[in-house]
Amino acid sequence: MTICMNIIYTAGTVHALARFVPLLVANTPWRFRLVSNHCAAGEDATLRALAESDDRLDFRKLHTTEVIPLGKALSALYRELPPEDTFGFMDSDIVVVGDIAAEFEGLLDRFEAVFSGTPIWATPSDQVLHPAQQEVAGPHNVTADGVQLGSSYFGIYRRETMDRVVRECDVLPDKYTDVTHCAPAFQRYLAEHGLLRRDYVPPKLLNIAYSFLQLPIAYHDSPWLHHIGGYSMATYRNANASDEPTASATTAAEILDFAEERSHMRRKIAVCERFIRSFAQIDRGSQPEPSEPFADASLETRVRLIEDLYARQAPVVTGSHPG
Repeated sequence: MTICMNIIYTAGTVHALARFVPLLVANTPWRFRLVSNHCAAGEDATLRALAESDDRLDFRKLHTTEVIPLGKALSALYRELPPEDTFGFMDSDIVVVGDIAAEFEGLLDRFEAVFSGTPIWATPSDQVLHPAQQEVAGPHNVTADGVQLGSSYFGIYRRETMDRVVRECDVLPDKYTDVTHCAPAFQRYLAEHGLLRRDYVPPKLLNIAYSFLQLPIAYHDSPWLHHIGGYSMATYRNANASDEPTASATTAAEILDFAEERSHMRRKIAVCERFIRSFAQIDRGSQPEPSEPFADASLETRVRLIEDLYARQAPVVTGSHPG
């Protein structure tokens, strides 16, 4: 089985997050496609240099005039790439510290798609979609009734089955706020099973379609996988909070606006801002300044593990700051 994971990098994140790419090829036998989502020329040069350093790394640039939302990027890759055994994706702020291949390939022997990537800040409650919630958000991987929702962070689909789901349900790995363009039978299923919502982050509606077609999917948290969860969003938010925002209002709204208050957002932003500060301090050649430890000891442990890995991983290419 051929597995190639598509990793989408947004502008302003490559200098920090590309540092973790060598861990991917060191710890797995998979291929990885490094995808530039409106990254600057220096960032593209870093990703290209990485791709040229190992025959299991490839580089691809999305041809856009601005950073495009995740769902649009995934849908473009799904439509444009030559079909392979699988279609895989993972967030660029996922850090892999061991061989995850055996775990997920074993699951693909029994399931049509497998997912992972729970952010280090997410609680068990964050991961359950409750009936009153109108947004199927990133951390949600299951409903209160047990319907599997998959992940927005890490997923591997058997391509032949994915093509069937896309075709029969008329749904892509995109964000949805309107399901009326989906197949009528799938719309009825959503209504009859209490799954009609105002907002589905990518690719949750596609994943729900697997349940409609009675195709099994699995969610698995690997001890070898640590997901910061939101580093790109925090970087994008900071860039567009300036006097000269880099995105159109429509695109920024799709990426940053939420259908309802997310209880996890304060934790998510606190973790991401901690990493933005500590990575910058490490880049300047100093140890991260002492921060108030997170109250959750296991979260603090994982944050420090990632900071230590960042310090020990040499910069991939010097001069790779955005520009």
